[in-house]
Order: sequence, then C-alpha cells, then structure tokens
Amino acid sequence: MMHSHPHGAHEVMELHEVLNCAVDALNTIQLYAPYVVDHELAQLVHHQMTFMQNEYNSMVHTVQGVGAGESLPYRPKRQMQAPFSGMPNPAAYPMQQQPNLHPAEVNDADVASALLGIHKTGAKGKLHASLEATHPQIREMLLQGAVNCAHQAYEVWQYMERKGYYPLAVFPHATSSQLLRPYQPFQKAMPQSMPNNVQPANPAMGGGISAQLARGMAEPHVASQPMGEPAPVNASQIFSSPTYRDQHLHQPIDNTSMITDELQTAGAEPTGVMSQHIEEKTARGRKKTPSSDMNIGH
Repeated sequence: MMHSHPHGAHEVMELHEVLNCAVDALNTIQLYAPYVVDHELAQLVHHQMTFMQNEYNSMVHTVQGVGAGESLPYRPKRQMQAPFSGMPNPAAYPMQQQPNLHPAEVNDADVASALLGIHKTGAKGKLHASLEATHPQIREMLLQGAVNCAHQAYEVWQYMERKGYYPLAVFPHATSSQLLRPYQPFQKAMPQSMPNNVQPANPAMGGGISAQLARGMAEPHVASQPMGEPAPVNASQIFSSPTYRDQHLHQPIDNTSMITDELQTAGAEPTGVMSQHIEEKTARGRKKTPSSDMNIGH
C-alpha cells in the first residue's frame, strides 16, 4: 500500500535531480564496464554497481512511500588498503592527457577516472539535496547517500593512486607547515571582572524593544511600589495663556504644601479649606478683570 509523504517544492525538485543522476550514473558505468581489462578494477566496478543499484531501489521505495528503504552504509570491497605513501612517482603518470578518438581506445585509467567523477558528483548532489529535505527519513537517506558516494570515491582514488593513474601534487613540507601551522586550538579565556562603574545587565530586561514588549504582554502585571509624593507644582504658569503669564509672572507662588501642613496641624479638613481658598482667590481675580460675557453681541 502506498503512503504519500508531504514533500516541499524544493525537496521534490532535488529528489528529481538525485534520482535522475543515479540513473545516469548506472547507465554510464554499464557503458564503461565492457572496456575494463584489469581484474581488480572489474571486481571493484561490479561491487560498486551492485551497491548503487540496491541504493537506487531503496531511494525509490522511500520517495514513493512503498516502504521504508534502508540507508545502508557502503562497505569497500577491500577492507585493508595500502595507505598513501606521500611520495608520488611522476614517472608512473602519463605524460599527456587527451580525449580518445574512438571508443576502442578506452582503457582502465579512463574507466576509473569516470567512476571517480560519478561518485564525486553524486556526493555533492545528495548533500545539496539533503539541505532542502523536509522529511526526516528522506534527509537521512540523502545524507547517508552522500557519505556512500564519498567512500566509493575514496576507494576508486586508492586504486588509481596505486596504479599510477592519479597525478597527485604534493606541497613541500616547509610550504605545508607555513600554511597550516599558524592555526592553533582555541583557548577559552577566563571571564574578566567588570569595571566598578559598569553595572551588570539585568537578564530579565534583555533583548530589543520587540522582545521587551512581548515579554510585557506575556508576564503578569506587577503593581509598582508606592513612592513618595512629589513636591506640588504651580501649573498655572505652564498651561495658562500668555496674557495671564505676563500679568502674574512676578507674583509669588502659593506653597500649597505648607498650607496643607498647617491645616493638618490645626485639625481642619485639608480638602474643604483648600477649595475655599481657591474659590476666594478666583473671586478676587474676577473683580480685577471684566467679564468677557459683557461684550457678547456688541
């Protein structure tokens, strides 16, 4: 029974490329296989092609949802390979490289080189596709496929190095040391003490304005602690008209706090007395300034 997976658009396109490249790789190896002469290379080609066929079927089953295909790791045919000596022999490498004029000129070096290129391309394509995969199983499948291609490429390179087919260039030891020795391990520094005039940041108030606003909406509101009453301010000089400020600019400002303290000491009700004081002052101001209502209609 087929079970469909939810695939993203990029994921579908990348899977299409990976599967198409896998088909091309198998077809190319089949074209090259009849030209193999060396017995070791023939066994290597057969071993890798069998694995690639099984891997392709597993990918198709996984993508189409037919079953959970296994992403098995690649096992080289020869577990113990001769390590690279580090001293390449230029005499073993061909002096010239040029395309063949006829298919009959294809030799073991051509087959191994083509096989190496197939695996390098497969590793890059599958790794790139895994970055676009949204389904966890498909992502792991592509990552394992990229690793498999890398192992197969390394196996082919080892064969080519032993046979003298891969002209590996090596820097002199002094040059390699000059380029790589400056890189040293990262040493974790000890935390330095902060200057006395620098206060540590409050973690609860960290983040930008958006983070603080979001935190303010998420956290419950905490009532602020009562603070001392501020000193009274005569707001008439701030909010009154310019004419009023010119007339009363040099007049002394009543200290309402002192009046309140005196009333409280005398045992009187501050609110009522203050209201009476304000009304008397307003009445005196009306006697000095004629009412503007008298001019209405004239």
